[in-house]
Amino acid sequence: MFTAHSQASSPADARRLAAAYLDAHCPGADAEAVQIVVSELVTNAVRHTPDGTWSLVLRLEEGQLILEITDDSPELPTPRPNPPLDGRGGLGLGLVEKLSDHTAVAPTARGKTITAWWKLPTGDHAERPASER
Repeated sequence: MFTAHSQASSPADARRLAAAYLDAHCPGADAEAVQIVVSELVTNAVRHTPDGTWSLVLRLEEGQLILEITDDSPELPTPRPNPPLDGRGGLGLGLVEKLSDHTAVAPTARGKTITAWWKLPTGDHAERPASER
């Protein structure tokens, strides 16, 4: 399991740490997709929480990579069907949904948790570190 917190990590730090975790523990994962999702969710948490407080967990469970980001904002994100392409935002959740196999948003006592899942491949390719492929 890998955990990052807002007090010690920026979105770029979270991406780098997630990449290292993937290379060491789930080399068959689509590292680029996971890093983009990490970046989008952490950036949104920083942008939309009162103090920019968030925590990120990456873990393996039953052949899946599970990413959870929890923040203190009670506002639940909603996908925007036609977000503006002018840099003001609105693309993140749709991108997360496209790059992961499944996503969910759940309210918590202090805010919310957004979870993304990826089914991991099996076989020889999945067992080698990404740096060796």
